[in-house]
Amino acid sequence: MQRLGAVGFFKERVLQKKEPMIRKLAWLGVFLVTIGGYAADLESRALTHYVPQNDLEAIVRKDGWTEIVLKPFGGVRKGDFARIWSGGVIDRGGGDYPGQVADAPTGVNGSKLGVNPAKLAISPDPRHAFALLFKTEEGVAHPCAAQGKPLEVKFTKDGARLWIGFNDEKGRFIDNHLGKGRRHELDPLWVRIEVIRIVVD
Repeated sequence: MQRLGAVGFFKERVLQKKEPMIRKLAWLGVFLVTIGGYAADLESRALTHYVPQNDLEAIVRKDGWTEIVLKPFGGVRKGDFARIWSGGVIDRGGGDYPGQVADAPTGVNGSKLGVNPAKLAISPDPRHAFALLFKTEEGVAHPCAAQGKPLEVKFTKDGARLWIGFNDEKGRFIDNHLGKGRRHELDPLWVRIEVIRIVVD
């Protein structure tokens, strides 16, 4: 009788110790399922493209849009988006010496400068004056974000295309250069475009 009593006592102690562990495992399972739900959509960089300096020089000296050909694996897909980083300076010319009239690719607020929107080449919005702009087939012009922050442009169909242009005044493009100062290679304009794809994991 004593032996059976001891076995019963031992089983009861084991069950008491297992119960908190089972509770902990249940809470751990709930936590992992919750975390898994949040981590289901992952970003994948399908392409990184640096726009060559020669191309940028041609773009800022051209009155119009230039297509940037993007070739990620499998082509551009609906739901992908371009994450665009930029920096440096665009010398717009027209000053007494090189670099006197120069701005970041974000441009300036033309309404504060008294710029006539009708004279702007690719976007009549005065907030886009002297900015590097991007657009897709939708035709909406997006100015660059501040240096250190990306501009994100969503692609709404398979095979979508991306264009870039500099919004100077009509007929004023010939003086433009990348960079600033008497040597234009100081702080030149640069652009990096990443095609980001959302992957369901």
